[in-house]
Amino acid sequence: MQLSSGKGLTPITDETDPVTIFDGAIAGYKNEDDEVIELLTCDDIQMLIDCYDEEAVIDVVLDSHLDGGGCRQTSDPFKNFTVTKHPPLHNGRCVNSLSYNRDFTQLVSIGDDRRSVLYDVVKKKILWSDTARTVINSLSYSPVRDHFLVGDSREIRLFDATDVTNIKKRSTFKIQGWREILNLVHFSCGELFVASGYEKGTNVFDIVTRKIVANFGGTCDVTSSTTVNRTVVAHAARNGIELFDIRRGGSTYPAFHGHRSVITSLQTSFSGNEILSGSCDGTVMIHDLRTGGPILTIAASTKQARAMFAGDQQQYVVTGCFDSTVRIWDTFSGSLHLEYPIDRGDNPWRMCCSRNQFYCGTWNGELYDFSW
Repeated sequence: MQLSSGKGLTPITDETDPVTIFDGAIAGYKNEDDEVIELLTCDDIQMLIDCYDEEAVIDVVLDSHLDGGGCRQTSDPFKNFTVTKHPPLHNGRCVNSLSYNRDFTQLVSIGDDRRSVLYDVVKKKILWSDTARTVINSLSYSPVRDHFLVGDSREIRLFDATDVTNIKKRSTFKIQGWREILNLVHFSCGELFVASGYEKGTNVFDIVTRKIVANFGGTCDVTSSTTVNRTVVAHAARNGIELFDIRRGGSTYPAFHGHRSVITSLQTSFSGNEILSGSCDGTVMIHDLRTGGPILTIAASTKQARAMFAGDQQQYVVTGCFDSTVRIWDTFSGSLHLEYPIDRGDNPWRMCCSRNQFYCGTWNGELYDFSW
């Protein structure tokens, strides 16, 4: 990765200052007072552009580490790797979905026992639970409020968790005409959320009006979806990824392909320029949303794989595969950092990741906590 000098800024790289560039940093600058400026997000880069000459800012945006530049680890990032197995939250039934709250102190879990459970990951205790009439398929915690959504094939419910001692149901969104299960529900931004299903494609709901503001049918059954930014939604239809603009009501990009089987998971990078996908063919791919091409393909397993970004700069990819193994990969090179086999006969099913920790719910209802 090349850094350019400019007014008031001195570039730092591994070679010029190996002490300063520490775990999680891609590159940086020192200002005139010899203070280190660490680039953590695209907003930080934009701040530099606003404050200094544009030529003084690195030539590539934050996600450029995917082309092989990457950050240098000054020590083994997993030397303190630990795994904790929590008591099952769903009576041995499959964990259907997991989602963190915005400060990573709580997570909501839903399972085949029809229960929604709010779990304190710090105190390691159940704060609240609710039993639905049918099996709950998906949930999402709001990134901006203490609210979370849970959904089944009949309706989606919005809960207020501002007071964990008195969690209230705020709204119910009816799903008319869906005979098949709801696959995924997640927040798009503060006042919108996205719901995807086998038959009805992807719908965008307004939380305030409780109305559908956009619908994207897709070319076939939708198996997963994610939010690219405040206006663009991506969903997986079998082995291809389609992108839609909420404002324009139509496709904004050509479909992305590369997997040979059904896509099981989608996640967008911090920058919104890449999308991570896992598939039943055992591969994991990072796609460039600007060029339409693949950046990295990882042969994670010969069986079904689900994937999520992890780490301060999303420098890791976590996979849960149907070979009873959880693995952590390098986002830059695709190399394997470590793998952890769970109980034989069980399989990782759903995951949620924070910076240096992730939880994994399994097919047999177990809950694992991985941290480093």
